[in-house]
Amino acid sequence: MGDFHQQGSVTTLHQLSRRPIEEIEGELVEFGKSKPMALILPSLFSELEGEALPNIVDELTHVPYLDQVVIGLDRADEDQYRHAVQFFERLPQDHRVLWNDGPRLRKIDAMLQAHGLAPDQPGKGRNVWYMFGYVLATNKAQAVALHDCDITTYDRSMLARLIYPVANPNFTYRFCKGFYARVAQNTLNGRVCRLLVTPLLRALKSVCGSTPYLDFLDSFRYPLAGEFSLGREVIEDIRIPSDWGLEMGVLSEMHRNHATSHICQVDIADTYDHKHQDLSLDDKAKGLSKMSMDISKSLFRKMATQGHVFSTEKIRTIKATYFRIALDLIEQYHDDAVINGLKHNRHTEGEAVESFAENIMMAGQDFLEKSMETPFMPSWKRVISAVPDVMEQLVEAVELDAREFGPKEVISLSSSSNREAQRLHHRVHQIVAELYPGDSADDLTDNILLSAGIGQDLLPARPNLVKWTESDAIVISYGDSIIREGERPLQTLRAILDEELGDAISGVHILPFYPFTSDDGFSVVDYHAVNQELGNWADIKGIASEKTLMVDVVLNHCSASSEWFQNFLKDESPGKDYFVHTDPSADLSQVVRPRASDLLHEVETSDGTKHVWCTFSHDQVDLNFKNAEVLLEFVRILREYVSHGVKFFRLDAVAYLWKKVGTSCIHLEETHSIIKLLRLLVEAMDQEAVLITETNVPNLENLTYFGNNNEAHLIYNFSLPPLLIHALLSGEERHMKSWLMKMPAARLGRAYLNFIASHDGIGMRPAEGVLDHDEIAGLLTTLQAFGGEVSTRLKDGEERPYEVNISLYDAFRGTIQGGPDQHQLERFIAAHTIMLALEGIPAFYIHSLFGTENDHELYAETGRKRSINRHRWDHDKLKAKLADKESHHHKVLEELKRRIEIRRKQAAFHPNATQYTLHCGHGIFAFWRESLDRSQSVFVLNNLSSKETEVSLVELNLTNTEKWCDLLVGGCLLPDQDTLVLPPYGSAWLSNQGATP
Repeated sequence: MGDFHQQGSVTTLHQLSRRPIEEIEGELVEFGKSKPMALILPSLFSELEGEALPNIVDELTHVPYLDQVVIGLDRADEDQYRHAVQFFERLPQDHRVLWNDGPRLRKIDAMLQAHGLAPDQPGKGRNVWYMFGYVLATNKAQAVALHDCDITTYDRSMLARLIYPVANPNFTYRFCKGFYARVAQNTLNGRVCRLLVTPLLRALKSVCGSTPYLDFLDSFRYPLAGEFSLGREVIEDIRIPSDWGLEMGVLSEMHRNHATSHICQVDIADTYDHKHQDLSLDDKAKGLSKMSMDISKSLFRKMATQGHVFSTEKIRTIKATYFRIALDLIEQYHDDAVINGLKHNRHTEGEAVESFAENIMMAGQDFLEKSMETPFMPSWKRVISAVPDVMEQLVEAVELDAREFGPKEVISLSSSSNREAQRLHHRVHQIVAELYPGDSADDLTDNILLSAGIGQDLLPARPNLVKWTESDAIVISYGDSIIREGERPLQTLRAILDEELGDAISGVHILPFYPFTSDDGFSVVDYHAVNQELGNWADIKGIASEKTLMVDVVLNHCSASSEWFQNFLKDESPGKDYFVHTDPSADLSQVVRPRASDLLHEVETSDGTKHVWCTFSHDQVDLNFKNAEVLLEFVRILREYVSHGVKFFRLDAVAYLWKKVGTSCIHLEETHSIIKLLRLLVEAMDQEAVLITETNVPNLENLTYFGNNNEAHLIYNFSLPPLLIHALLSGEERHMKSWLMKMPAARLGRAYLNFIASHDGIGMRPAEGVLDHDEIAGLLTTLQAFGGEVSTRLKDGEERPYEVNISLYDAFRGTIQGGPDQHQLERFIAAHTIMLALEGIPAFYIHSLFGTENDHELYAETGRKRSINRHRWDHDKLKAKLADKESHHHKVLEELKRRIEIRRKQAAFHPNATQYTLHCGHGIFAFWRESLDRSQSVFVLNNLSSKETEVSLVELNLTNTEKWCDLLVGGCLLPDQDTLVLPPYGSAWLSNQGATP
């Protein structure tokens, strides 16, 4: 057990008690929610066959707080890399093996060599440098630990204590060095530290004088420990040696870049042992001899940068001083060993000192002859500056290695002793057997789980886990909704989210950012790539690191220009059986259509003429999920998106997924089965994952996508936009009240996604059966008068209204009865105020937040009606509009942000809080929300008319024992107040808590 003595300039964290590991890990799990953690393991292939590494991996399988494990594999051929991937497969954490000797990483290394930026020699330093780069590139961790793979006395408490100081958000440490007593097998070990580093530091102090740098190094109890942890911000700037001077070089960099108050050392083990290096007396290029020379040179180099001048005579003096100090230390170590009953051989220790003294002299001479040598590898910040896409190249190389050379076999989860793994295997098997009766359900189940990257160590499923709170709000945006010259649009978007929206928005739905050919992204060419005109995966991950990220899984169809479809035309794989095609004479009369275009499109293939199914357009060809290979492709896509930090998965147009001639081909049982399967898989990949179904259909049909709490976590509240817009344009609350009274409360673990505007138009199908024919016609006529366009679909051979394409701000120019008026801004704010208060999670189209108007110029340019509501803002023009306090853009954003901020603080606005419809008279839409713990009530009152309206408070039955205040204006009701006056399109949120007079 260590003492509590603090020595030197570096804080020492001792092991003063036997604190249970479960207690420390429990804290680390909590820390990980705000500060995700990673472990990097520099490994030789030979260590996979040793006794230490298998035990280390066994211990790591029980570590609950790591978000990422990165293994750097050196000296391995292709077969050995395959073996390594399988060796580490049992790690439950997200992990990757960097095959440093593989062709892809060698290609990157050669490219960096051409820039003069690559490590100049193989070894642990080079390995660690590339792993640092990969950690930065994947952007999954803020605290990173490193330890060796040859620790024979390893247990997981070492890692917990090592990473704790930099993971604890209440500590200020950016770097932590592990230390321990090098005692094992009844022997005092650690010769290089005891007999070289300590006496050499003291010799340098004696000859060159004491310096802050030497005092800093001498403060460490075991400066050569290969175990340390550091923050992500440290990794970006650090330069490390590529030779045996790694550990000393890292300490030197920490001294150069950071205050000692941000550096500490921690006791991580009572006993520690690892592979012992040979002293190598006869070969100075090997073993401890080479290590001692590299360390000595690293110290000479560092001292020289601080102004110390070395000569042969001075180095000879340092050697002599070192020799005397080291010999004295041998006696001290001998006495320490004797009192503890340890073995100690003065003769072999003396031989080591003599060898080290000679090596110090040789290292000094080498330093003098090569004083211009640059042994440090450059910082990753410098590398990125020279090669901006190096991070993407690095991640892509590692992923392609894993995909191409990784193991092709999987151990069936059915044989796992983990009950959760058995349950998952059983449930996937059930669905697979029903969907693909002609295939081997056992093999297909295993292939699905392999494609998903799901191992045997699964946490218990939590079907009712609530993954949202009242503080959540989502913004919907294209990657290039805001553009700035000279900057990647995704970077511009990230800046706008930070500068203009800040904490008001918790999540962002970036509309399809993949390479595409039409439909503004929804005709995907390559699901694994980011459209280069928008940015790259690093930009996506950057946004995901700050906001909860939602992406589109466009799984009903893909682009006719995709590799899959081009292979289909050539009857080649992958793709030859990936698409739906049918005989044009087949009975397709029942098929429900969202468009007015022809359903089938004739194409010429190497196998003759075929008619492919195109639900949306002839450039968007429907995928054939009856072919299990298509399913496997999308499972792999989901896995990749999880690895990029995606949490919310929007299943685009999923209602049309499964085709069966003679049916409506919408909402089929097989489609629901696919959704159930995808939910099982994404939750096994990440318990925090959320599945969202995009089904623009009438309300009762839409609700079926909750399933039996086993399909979508969220469903879009598609009825809200047309009904709310109609209510505010007509002044009529009746249909909103009727709809709301019929809406079932979403059970815990699922919720509604409320929105009024999106990248598409205002869908009219969800209004069917609620608004009558004349009401729909009146609404369409009004919106067309306000600059909107109507898109149609086919129904019984006739074109029917499908959606209205208009910016939401312009949709509120006036009323159905009176036309344009002066209340546009008030109506617009009222609509969002209602949305914010309703049960569910609010989602804002980015153009609604900015009050963007119709873009008829873009519509004229593209010929697509949806372009009206897909304006691209110039960054500087947008910022100017938002800064102008007289512009409606400024007023919209500031007032919506204010109301979002109010909502975030009210427990009664939790997405699953109780909701009841109230009856408060004509033109008033009102409802009551109550928090899950029943402590807060909020009465939501909304005036839908252009006239000032008085609302009776008597009918609300407000309890006299509580003070009721309006959250929106801050004032409180008088004790005997019976009525409340709402201005035109005004709202009130009357709460029994949370407001001040």
